[in-house]
Amino acid sequence: MKNLSFLTRPRSRRDYELAHSENRTLRRLYQVRHYTGWLLVAVSVLFVALNLQLFTPASMKNIRASLQAASRVSAGDTTVISYPPGANKCMLPFGNGLAICGDQSLNFELPSNYSQMEMNLSYANPTMRASNQYLLVFDRGAYRFTVTNTLSELYSQTIQSPVINADIAANGSVAIVTDEAGYKSAVTVFNIDNEQLYKWSSPDYYIMSAVLSSDGQRLALFCFKQDGLTLTSRLFFTDINSSESPEDGVDMNSSLVLGMKFLGNNTVCAVCDNAVYVVSRSGQVRYSMEYSSDALIAFDLSEDCVALATESYTHASRADIVLINARGMASRKPLSLTSEPDSISYCDGRLAVLTGDTVTFYSKSLRQIDQQSGLAGVSRVYMRSGGSAIALFGSQARVLTIGHPLEDLNSENS
Repeated sequence: MKNLSFLTRPRSRRDYELAHSENRTLRRLYQVRHYTGWLLVAVSVLFVALNLQLFTPASMKNIRASLQAASRVSAGDTTVISYPPGANKCMLPFGNGLAICGDQSLNFELPSNYSQMEMNLSYANPTMRASNQYLLVFDRGAYRFTVTNTLSELYSQTIQSPVINADIAANGSVAIVTDEAGYKSAVTVFNIDNEQLYKWSSPDYYIMSAVLSSDGQRLALFCFKQDGLTLTSRLFFTDINSSESPEDGVDMNSSLVLGMKFLGNNTVCAVCDNAVYVVSRSGQVRYSMEYSSDALIAFDLSEDCVALATESYTHASRADIVLINARGMASRKPLSLTSEPDSISYCDGRLAVLTGDTVTFYSKSLRQIDQQSGLAGVSRVYMRSGGSAIALFGSQARVLTIGHPLEDLNSENS
């Protein structure tokens, strides 16, 4: 047996003998261990540098509170999300809970009566937009907006012009539409580091809505202008890294947009006052459906699909719901309801329809998969990924779990 007594010697001498050992295997072992150590140090430093916001005192406090809350969750209370006291202005599902922006604060509430984030935010008319990881809050008609994650504020900015509308991409980039002095309106795009990437000030068009693709590289703008009694509306596409003004937009037939979203990275769905359109980045209208201005009941825009509910008076039906995807393909047969829905929401292949005190869940093919009734006082329902929904009540929200979600998905794909 070889003499391995050097393994018990002081570390510095042991390292020296390993590095200069006649045994080639031992020398390689020392080199691997040496460079692996330095690599771990470099990775740790890089992680800390890129995630400084996670190590602020407020973030560390939130993380510590999250761990404490996770250790005391008891059975039976994991379906209820409580609202903070005060006037609740705006609520939106975010992460695993609910973002609530009131008169003086922004809260991120989780089930089990736990507030994961609370920050002072005095917005008179707050509006929220959310992606998977980031939340945008802007003060409509005022000059401020804030970007957060589920733990803390990432940045807040006060700008020179009042905010009309805004959007946030999955990578954290935001598009801010403003009422620009000297122009009709303007749109500015900032990345997650609060760096300006793009700006277009329009002397001719009012920008009603601006949306970003999920990768944050493309921008769609729904604009209109009025010449006397003639209203012209157009949909423009542009790349964020472009220095040119948008040109050659798609004619939107004098419609006014109510909601808009990228379905994927190259197709936009625009729900308007009298029609719905699915338009590709190349300007091709892949789908359009017209309706009277008072026939639109509700709609919901997700990452890959739009759910649209319109009036229908054929036979016993009062409302029809269709799903339309990025390719411009609509449901083969609409879902006909005997009464108008109070709220609809679509996410990850499931549709939730609220009527009265009952929420009914449907698969992507509009086949009913579950129904939960007796929800007295429910005002709205939001579908979430992972087989659950959030129902909003007057003083609290409740998490609704769909029965056997995995079986539903498997049967849908078979």
